[in-house]
This record gives sequence, structure tokens and C-alpha cells, in this order.
Amino acid sequence: MSLEGVAFRLVGMDTHDDLRPLLFSIAYRMLGSVAEAEDLVQETFIRYQQAGAEAVAESPRSYLASITTRLAIDHLRSARVRRETYPGQWLP
Repeated sequence: MSLEGVAFRLVGMDTHDDLRPLLFSIAYRMLGSVAEAEDLVQETFIRYQQAGAEAVAESPRSYLASITTRLAIDHLRSARVRRETYPGQWLP
């Protein structure tokens, strides 16, 4: 089953469609890359599914936004991102 199918089963079609643009906008603003933002949104829905209903707060919107923000911060702190940043002056 695809990740999209997992998200639809857990969150529900309407909720998923409503929240995906919000989560993508948070991730994109923090990471600056469309591909990384899409990956992070998928990871958010996976984490949401793994958490189960008992761990979810009253508002799935706030819970998912919090997961997205924390995953983006973790991604920015990762060693891979720091290695890909060029430390010197860029020469043409």
C-alpha cells in the first residue's frame, strides 16, 4: 500500500486534503526545497500513523503541524545538511 493510502486511512480523505497544503507550506518555508518538503510531509503522516489514536491531541491539525515543525528542525540540524553547505566563497 502506498504512503498516500496509509495517510488516507488514518486521517481521513477530507482531513488529509485539508491539512496537506498547511504541512507542506510549513516544511517548505523551513527547508527551502520542494522535494525535501514533500518527503517531510510524508514522514509526518507516517509518524502520525505510528503514534496511534491515544497519543494524538484533540486537534489533529496542531499535532501534525507540531510533528512537521520538529522534523524540519531535526533535518536542518542533521550532519548531512551541514556537509552539503559550501563553507567558502563561491567562485564562478
